[in-house]
Amino acid sequence: MKYLITIICIAFSWNLSAKVLDKIMAVIDENIITLSQIKRIQGNLTPRKNIAPPIYTKDKMSSDEIVDLIIRKYLIRDKIAEQGFIISDEQVEQQISATEKRLGLTRESLMNFLQSSNLTFDEYFEVTRETIEFNIFNGRIIRPLITITDQEIKNIFYKQNEGNTTFTFKYLLTDFYLENSSPSQINKFKKMLEKYQINGILPEEFISMQTNVLGNVTEDGLTPPLIRLLKKTGEGQFTTPIKINNAHHVFFIKKKDLVESEIFNQAKERIKMGLYGKKAQGTIDIWVKREGSRHYLKYFYKRKKKK
Repeated sequence: MKYLITIICIAFSWNLSAKVLDKIMAVIDENIITLSQIKRIQGNLTPRKNIAPPIYTKDKMSSDEIVDLIIRKYLIRDKIAEQGFIISDEQVEQQISATEKRLGLTRESLMNFLQSSNLTFDEYFEVTRETIEFNIFNGRIIRPLITITDQEIKNIFYKQNEGNTTFTFKYLLTDFYLENSSPSQINKFKKMLEKYQINGILPEEFISMQTNVLGNVTEDGLTPPLIRLLKKTGEGQFTTPIKINNAHHVFFIKKKDLVESEIFNQAKERIKMGLYGKKAQGTIDIWVKREGSRHYLKYFYKRKKKK
């Protein structure tokens, strides 16, 4: 109620003004988001993106997206304040001074750069504050919610390097095979195994299926078609059926490792960061929706429906 009273008072005082300079687009708690704010951010998105890419991720943003971004900023600020993190002007100034020193800039050269980028120093100051707040929020709130497994990293690495014939793998496999199988059985073989892995129920038509565990299998001695099939199948997945001699086989790849593991180790951190970025965005969206329900939020314009 106090937020609504605040809005009414502000609107009344503005009506007394000789001219209307702005339009209220939304209110989050006691914070007002105006049309001029949105237009200003849209007008200098590129320098904002250069300064704070984790926050300003796009070259162009709609009014709805800008409003959501500002709302998120206030939700983050409120949340980290609950945990005792209130970013003072002195902390922001220290961060700016550290950036100047790192880039070899004077304050005058920084001001000239900002002017050429259509960004005021006050705007730069607040973007820097947002960045500090977002980094605290990301580290304290979001990162503990995200888990990235080695298997996820491996699967992406193998997919990215599927056509690289220079890589040699070793496997721990379970071989499922059928002799004298019908075309219908072959078509259903892989899907049946995926269900069998979950429920342990083996359909009657697959009762003759046999299994064999194969450990430390290298590519030496394997046929080229089987090598290609195993390379394009991720760890923890079933291959498509392949005919070997007189039987049809589906292999479950329990473990898949590069023989030359240094290549994987070099790419591991890059892939992990990419995975984290994708998962973090979804996690933040969920967090914002949940956290926003705890705050007073009102829109004063018609928002576009999300597809």
